[in-house]
Amino acid sequence: MVFLVRELRLEPGLVGVLIAVMSAGGIIGALLATTLGRRCGTARAVLIAAAFTGPPALLIPLAAPGVGLAWPALGGLLIGLGVAIGNVVKGAFRQTYTPHHLLGRVTVSMHLLNYGTIPLAALLAGAIGARYGVSTAIFVMTAWLALTPSILFIGPIRRRRDLPAAPAAS
Repeated sequence: MVFLVRELRLEPGLVGVLIAVMSAGGIIGALLATTLGRRCGTARAVLIAAAFTGPPALLIPLAAPGVGLAWPALGGLLIGLGVAIGNVVKGAFRQTYTPHHLLGRVTVSMHLLNYGTIPLAALLAGAIGARYGVSTAIFVMTAWLALTPSILFIGPIRRRRDLPAAPAAS
């Protein structure tokens, strides 16, 4: 929002509309996640979600007043779509795969890793923004977001249709 208000000089109402459009992706993704997991497979749904979560972030730095607002709107909408699909599919996987007595620990650990990085990213973005400007910080952080799902595309999940239903017997 700082970028939209300070750098692009958008009115608060327009910022609200833009954020609403971007957020619609989350609603659409939540509605599609189960069907996508059933039709394509849960492992493939996670990969599809990753494709929508990462690379579309590169559209956000293209923001410009007027028609140029379509870029962050589309990027944000696609990111929301991917995040929602991924959250639904991975959440269901976690609940079925994890032994019941460990589910609380696994869930808390996942949240710690996920949400615990937010302050670190904010600190890094602030430092980059203070040194090189807000636009550079937006570009660096969205480029990082675009790269993060790539680990899924080089790992073993890319060869699976579905995520495992239970741990392998030892």
